[in-house]
Amino acid sequence: MTATSGRPGKRQSSWPCGRGPSSALGCGAGVRSADPRTERLARSHALFFGLLMRSGALRKTPPPGPTQRLAAGEGPKSTCLCFHHRLGENLGSRGSWSENILEYFLRNNQITTRDGAEITWYHAANHKAVMNEALKSTAHMIEADVLLPDDGSECGQPIMAHPPETSSDNTLQEWLAEIVKSNKGIKLDFKSLAAVKPSMMLLENVKRHLKRPVWINADILPGPNGNGRVVDAKLFIDTVTSFFPDVTFSLGWTTGWHPQKVNEGYSWAMVKEMEYICREINQPVTFPVRAVLVRESCSQLLWLLKKSNRYSLTIWTGKDDNYSLEDLLCIRNYFDKSQVFYDILEPQNHEFKQAIGIKVNL
Repeated sequence: MTATSGRPGKRQSSWPCGRGPSSALGCGAGVRSADPRTERLARSHALFFGLLMRSGALRKTPPPGPTQRLAAGEGPKSTCLCFHHRLGENLGSRGSWSENILEYFLRNNQITTRDGAEITWYHAANHKAVMNEALKSTAHMIEADVLLPDDGSECGQPIMAHPPETSSDNTLQEWLAEIVKSNKGIKLDFKSLAAVKPSMMLLENVKRHLKRPVWINADILPGPNGNGRVVDAKLFIDTVTSFFPDVTFSLGWTTGWHPQKVNEGYSWAMVKEMEYICREINQPVTFPVRAVLVRESCSQLLWLLKKSNRYSLTIWTGKDDNYSLEDLLCIRNYFDKSQVFYDILEPQNHEFKQAIGIKVNL
């Protein structure tokens, strides 16, 4: 289809954002120049993009999935994603929210090897006193929980609290104002969809000050013995990526554990459903899995990790879970050390690090 725009016969670009291959790189392909070298360069660029088009590596429209809405100009920002995401640009780049946390902390001389066990976590840093402790600690990553208050307080602002709590002395806005003063990575955990969009708007205000890994977490599928409410996967992913196409996702299952029963692990159906959802995501994804259930699920989780080099596991523990050091060492030996992180409670964390020869800074 042709259209005029002030010049008869001029073809309107069919590329997203109105940009063709030449303008995407600023190479000026298709523009006649008096300099033969410039013409040769332009022709080589045109040939390069022609090859990409024929091979399918560059597409005029983005592949279907959560990021498609952005390429169409929807959401808070219109972003031409088809080129960057297809070729893998700007994903995991230095200082971005999707940068691998091992690369980030290695670059900042805070760890010594590409070993997920070296990363330390401060869990549930919600209330101001706990947040301040976390900021003073040696933890690399700070995890906190975000929800909207039920009683209409704080003018509908997202607050830092974990259910069953419904109030807090700390809003997300206040929390972020303190976090940006540090060099720590962050993980924000959402238990409901309602808090996601207003939280993304607050994050957008501080994005230029957060040149470090940012993980956004939600339980999007029912898991072993999981009775909790899940967050709608598509709406969650679409909402987050409409603001931040370079964030790291942490996507998990609701779980339960019963000390007097035989507890089955993550089934093949569970991991395959998760893989089906995540195959359309361009961002890195970590899967939070409960330590007490992992030994029953090693084959399934290894299969999941092998589906993409963007995937990793984050081992977490419930305060009443009954698991052993041997369970953690089994996990350690079964998976690639660069693909597994350990957000586990004391004293097991100290015992585990000591057993594998990693110094614990208290």
